[in-house]
Amino acid sequence: MAEQRPTESSGPSPAQESGREERDQAHEMSTQVSETARQVARTASDSYEQGREQLEQVGRSLEENIREKPLVSVLIAAGIGLLLAFLWKR
Repeated sequence: MAEQRPTESSGPSPAQESGREERDQAHEMSTQVSETARQVARTASDSYEQGREQLEQVGRSLEENIREKPLVSVLIAAGIGLLLAFLWKR
């Protein structure tokens, strides 16, 4: 004789288990993506801050050099202007 299954299910069906596993995997992937996005945002923010600080240092250094040697600074600026003018004409 064939074995008869009870009409009432004592646990979730295989389809329900599969759906639950897929939801768990999707939630885990979503969590990983969120964490990666936070790390990328932190890294980008840190890099931006470092770049900003370096630009400020360059600006201060340039300003100090101009104050210490104003004539040399004017001559360098004039030379760069002439060079750009010659390049622009071509």
